[in-house]
Amino acid sequence: MLHQILEANDGLPPDCHVTFENTGQEREETLVFVEECSRRWRVPVHWLEWVSGQGPGGFRRPEWRFVDFHSASRHGEPFARLIAQKRYVPNVRHRLCTSNLKVRVGEAFMRSLGYVDWDSVMGIRADEPRRVARMLAPGRDNSAGLPYLPLARAGVTKADVLRWWAGQPFNLALDPAGDLGNCDLCFLKGRRKLVSAIRADRTRAVWWLNQEHVSGQRFLTGYASYADLLREADFLDRQLELDGLEPPDLDHESTAPLVDCRCGD
Repeated sequence: MLHQILEANDGLPPDCHVTFENTGQEREETLVFVEECSRRWRVPVHWLEWVSGQGPGGFRRPEWRFVDFHSASRHGEPFARLIAQKRYVPNVRHRLCTSNLKVRVGEAFMRSLGYVDWDSVMGIRADEPRRVARMLAPGRDNSAGLPYLPLARAGVTKADVLRWWAGQPFNLALDPAGDLGNCDLCFLKGRRKLVSAIRADRTRAVWWLNQEHVSGQRFLTGYASYADLLREADFLDRQLELDGLEPPDLDHESTAPLVDCRCGD
């Protein structure tokens, strides 16, 4: 989407600002990709991070800071600070991570430049009708920018996007199936996908385990803690080693798409 905007306007249009709100839990591949887009396409990207919701503006107008590829948090620091200050961890019903670390940071940045209202350009596609409907719903709170969805309006689908990227000299180096997503062990993923991600790299579970331990709360509603998922990953590995079996479907979520939130926009 950004490339098409640059191409259509012979560069970044006046009064247009590209932002990346880093939570500290983004996969390294995502950070590399954002930096690569900026460098190859010669477009400035404002890297922003949440600092505190305890300043004069409170959580509605949080304190934030500029970072770059090298100084960006990589160990969940902004996310952990938010949990500590809110005194609870997010879950499917209360996605405080998205609203605070992404949406409100972007809003605070735009207001710091003097904007009162603006368009928020998002890469939601035509084959994501529920997301499109939600973004354009009457009565939606658009204080963080009026949603503008050029890909959806142009009828662009996931297949179109993948086809375009296949012809480029670089790409987002995450798993092709999209099972792991960007935020490494996001609680919006299905159980099987979380267990698979932990089996691929045990260190991914450490931050999530620590947050649950310190808070005494769980990210996952209804079935498990991250400690449970880690034990499940260990059990599956032992079984596979002994029996040479493929891991079973753990529940109906195993083949479901990732639950959408602004982190993936």
